[in-house]
Amino acid sequence: AVVSTQSTGNLRMRVWIFSMLVALATSQLVNNNVNRVVDLTTQIAKITSEVEVENTGASVVNVYEVVIDPSALKHLSYVAVSEHGQELHVVKTADGVYEAALSSALSTGGKTSLVVLTTFTHSLEPYPRSINQPDNQLVRFHNNAYYYSSYNTVEQFSKFNLGSSKIESFTPRSPSNKESQTVKYGPYSNIPAKTSAKVTIHFENNSPFLTIRSLKRLVEVSHWGNIAVEEHYQLSHTGAKLKSQFSRLDFQRNPIGAPTAVKSFRTVLPASSKNVYYRDDIGNISTSNLRETDDANELEIRPRFPLFGGWQTKYYIGYSVPSYEMLSHNGPNYKLEFPFVDHSYDNLVIDDAEIRVILPEGAHGFEVVYPNYEITREADEITKTYLDTFGRPVLVFSAKNLEENHIKNIEIYYKFNSLMLLQEPLLVVIAFMVIFATVIIFVRLDFSIAVDENKEARQRVAFLVEELFNIVGKIKSNVSDETVELLSAVKTKKDAKLFKNVKKEVDSLYKTLTDEASALTKKIVGLSPSLADKVAEFNRREGDRRSILSSISALAEKVLSDKVSKTTCVEQENNLLSKLFAAQSAIEDSLAAL
Repeated sequence: AVVSTQSTGNLRMRVWIFSMLVALATSQLVNNNVNRVVDLTTQIAKITSEVEVENTGASVVNVYEVVIDPSALKHLSYVAVSEHGQELHVVKTADGVYEAALSSALSTGGKTSLVVLTTFTHSLEPYPRSINQPDNQLVRFHNNAYYYSSYNTVEQFSKFNLGSSKIESFTPRSPSNKESQTVKYGPYSNIPAKTSAKVTIHFENNSPFLTIRSLKRLVEVSHWGNIAVEEHYQLSHTGAKLKSQFSRLDFQRNPIGAPTAVKSFRTVLPASSKNVYYRDDIGNISTSNLRETDDANELEIRPRFPLFGGWQTKYYIGYSVPSYEMLSHNGPNYKLEFPFVDHSYDNLVIDDAEIRVILPEGAHGFEVVYPNYEITREADEITKTYLDTFGRPVLVFSAKNLEENHIKNIEIYYKFNSLMLLQEPLLVVIAFMVIFATVIIFVRLDFSIAVDENKEARQRVAFLVEELFNIVGKIKSNVSDETVELLSAVKTKKDAKLFKNVKKEVDSLYKTLTDEASALTKKIVGLSPSLADKVAEFNRREGDRRSILSSISALAEKVLSDKVSKTTCVEQENNLLSKLFAAQSAIEDSLAAL
C-alpha cells in the first residue's frame, strides 16, 4: 500500500512538472500584430487571422498553439495554419486546442508570419427565426472582438465583412465603427492571453442557407476500367423558416420577390464523369442540366420545388469515371485516391457524412492515409453482388461538420492478385457449360422405367399437327385475307381483268394448300385412329370456310356486273366477314384440340 501511494505521488509530480514546462514554452511566444478578417457573406463564418509571432523566451520553439474560443467551439469546422504560403501540419491536442508545427524552429528573438484559418458552421443565427415569403433574412453573429490566443497580443485589429449594407445593430466597443458593408473593431493594444470581449452583429444575409443533414456516398471500384459513384443527399434549408403559407402564384409572378428561396444550385463533378443521373424517390428529375467544361462537369440541380427555410428534400446523383482517374498500381499493390467529399454546391455544409468504398473481391491488406481532419473508420463490412463467391470488402468511413475546405483526397492502399480478374468470366463459362450439359442430358437420355410403344407415334402426330398449323396459317393469310382484299379492290375499282387473274391465283393456291392439309389429316388418322372425330371436325369447319370464301367471290362478281346495290353489298360483306372470322376461330379451336 505504501509503495502504491509513493508511485501515485511520483506520477502526479511528473505531470505537474510537464505542465509547467509546456506553460513556460507557450509563454515564450508573443503575437506582435494580429490582423483578423471575419467573412460573413455566406452561411459559413470564415475567420482569417494574419499573425506576426515573436519568440521572446530563452529557448527554441517548434510549435504554435491555436486555441478556439470556448463559446464558438461547438460550431468549429476547420482549422488550418500556413507559414509564408506553406500549409503547416496541425495536430489536435485537446478539445479546442491545436498545435501547428513550424517550418523551422524559432530561436530567441526570432519572428515569423502565420495565417490562421478557422471556419464555423451554423454560427449565423436567423433572427427573427420566421419570416414571410417576400421578406429579407436577418441573422445574428456572436463572436469575440479580440483574437483569442494562448499568447499575449501586442496589437490587433478585426474587420467583419458582412456582404450587406443593411446592418441592424452591432455591439459598440471602443474603438469600433461601421463602414458600408463592414464593421471594424480596433486597433487594440496589449491584450492578455485568452481574453474575450463578446460582440454581436445583427445584419441582412440572403445567401443560401443549405445544409446537407446526411450524405451517404458509395464508391464502387472495378478493375475492369470503371469506378461508379452514387451520392444520397438529405438536404435542408436551415435559414429563417417560412412563416406564412407558400404562394406559388406570387412566386411565379416574381421569383426575385422571395430572396431566401433556393431555386437551384450547382454540383461540380469530375471532368471525366459520364452516365450522370439525378433522381429522387419519384424517379428521374428532368429539370437538371449538365454542362461539360475542360476542367469539370457542372450539374445544375433544380429540385421539384423551391426550398424555403425549414423545407427539405431528398435526392441522389450518380456517375462513372474511368479507373485510371482514381486507381493506380504497381504489381499487386494498388492505390485508390479520391476526394472524401465533393463540391455538392457553393459554400456547402455537411452535418453527417458516411463514405462506403466497395473494393473488388479478393482485395486485402488495407492501409488508409487520411486528409488532415478528423475521420472515423467504422467496422469493415462484406457485400455480395452478381458473380461473387465470398463477397467484396467494404470500407466504411464517417465524418461530421464538413465544409468546402474538407474537399481533400483520401488514399486507400491494398493488395490484389490480378488472377482474381479471371474469376467472374470463368464463373460465367462454367455456368453456361453446366446449363448446356444439363439440357443435353435431359434431352438425350430416357429416364422412364417402362418403354412407351406409342411415344414415337405421338411425336410424329405432334409433328404433323405442327405442319397442319402452318398450312392453316398460310390459308388464312394468302387465301382468306387476299379474297377479302380482292372484294375491297373491286368495290374501289371495277377491273374485271384484275379480278379474274387474282382469283385464279388464289383458287390455285387454295387447292394446293387444301390438298396438302387433306394428306396430313389422313396421315394423322392413320397414326392415331382415336383422333378421327377431331380430324373430321377440322375438315368440316374448313369446308365452311371454303363456302364462305366462295360467297365472297360471288359477291365480288355481282359488284363487277352491277347486280347488287351499294347498301346490299355492304350488308352482305359485313355478314360474310363475320361468318369468316367465326369459321377461322373454329378451325383454330379444332387444331388446338388435336
